[in-house]
Amino acid sequence: MNLFIAYFKLMRPAHWVKNGFVLMPLVFSGHLFFLEDLLRATEMFLAFCVVASATYVLNDYVDMEQDRIHPIKKNRPLARGDISPSSALVITAAILALLFAAAFALNVPRFDIICLAAYVILQVLYSVKLKHVVILDVLTISAGFLLRVLAGAAAISVAVSSWLILCTLSVAIFLALGKRRHEVLILTQEAANHRPVLENYNVLLLDQLVQVVTTSTFIFYCLYCVRGNPDMGSQSEKLLFTIPFVTYGIFRYMYLIYYREEGGSPTALLLTDPPLLICAILWLVTFISIIYF
Repeated sequence: MNLFIAYFKLMRPAHWVKNGFVLMPLVFSGHLFFLEDLLRATEMFLAFCVVASATYVLNDYVDMEQDRIHPIKKNRPLARGDISPSSALVITAAILALLFAAAFALNVPRFDIICLAAYVILQVLYSVKLKHVVILDVLTISAGFLLRVLAGAAAISVAVSSWLILCTLSVAIFLALGKRRHEVLILTQEAANHRPVLENYNVLLLDQLVQVVTTSTFIFYCLYCVRGNPDMGSQSEKLLFTIPFVTYGIFRYMYLIYYREEGGSPTALLLTDPPLLICAILWLVTFISIIYF
């Protein structure tokens, strides 16, 4: 049973919430209550949970030694030695093979399979090389979120607004930069030993980058509210009422990373910070209410 728990932790189930980006096109397109589209989007969400967990295992395998000097990551199953590295890789590869075999057998749309494969390849490149390249490490993380959105849109055959794409990229970059800043702060002199690319970052640079992407995130979201849903006509302008929630969410997250010096795990912050979680729920409820009711 302990081994099962260790494997389950290795999959990082708490991070599956990131795959909620797959469901964004379903919600934003007004198809949430179309049963067939809901099932397709849910299947793609689950598929991304599998491939994301597989890439987490690979990343943990590559980073085992570095994770052991991190105050939080040292408790991951591979870093602690709870699981044999070779068995973790074999099981993960088998799960991935079964997933893609099932996708082909069930005639999953080709573009969805391409998005899943592209995500796996991108994350493999990230684990092996790209996470050591300054700036590209952050952009690679952001590209993974964009692939989720594109796959979710392809699953239900809807077009993706250019403003939604820009919002997704800017939000993902914002979160990735916050994570890098947290790593630089808590690891101080050990930062480069944990992740060599951190030697190329400092707090001042990261603060400037965060300011740029924070502004772009807010602007892109405002433009999405006004121009991102042309099929909704004048109804789309009512999405402006969701902007206060986005404003508070951005400010709250910046408060957490600057004042409390958190941000190492955006997922954990969302799930453990009550004001941020309540804001996200209110935003989602308001957004859905405007689109559907």
